[in-house]
Amino acid sequence: MLTSIFSPQQCSTCKLCCNFHRSSSWETPFLEPDLVRQLQVFHVELLKRPDGSFTFKLPFQTNSDSESANCPMLDPSSGCRLPREQRPFECRIWPLRVMRLETGSAVLGCYEACPALDAATFAKLSDFAHVSLRQLIVDHAMRFPQTIRSYHPHYRILEALPELDGSDSSFAGTADNRSLSE
Repeated sequence: MLTSIFSPQQCSTCKLCCNFHRSSSWETPFLEPDLVRQLQVFHVELLKRPDGSFTFKLPFQTNSDSESANCPMLDPSSGCRLPREQRPFECRIWPLRVMRLETGSAVLGCYEACPALDAATFAKLSDFAHVSLRQLIVDHAMRFPQTIRSYHPHYRILEALPELDGSDSSFAGTADNRSLSE
């Protein structure tokens, strides 16, 4: 979805978005119900979230908050094993993320530490998100409110998404959801 902004080579060599510290395991992607069924052929272990949705179970080896683990779909040499169109929506739009502020307002944010983002790329991504992806992102978040995450200061707010204000935020607000990492 963002191949006009980031080259596949940039992403396959970095893989930052596919590696999670235990303390940031709340960022593992929401898996759409159709994707959950498709993943059965990969024999990957899934984790049921408190809201009943699923995400990938990360292969942590210790209980240390600083330990990191790769997404089980990541092939270290070639990147994601899933075809681009079958990846979780949150993966396809990363470093963009729908977030809910403490005020209840929804915003579109961008992870500022993405290594591929320089000033020019950030401006291009921001424009592309607003013009080409905004409605798709809003529609997906309305259908799957589990993808609306609590705001985190590592994300730069790109724009407000008032059409998502007041939508179900039962999953949002769990930025340090321990049950995802246990």
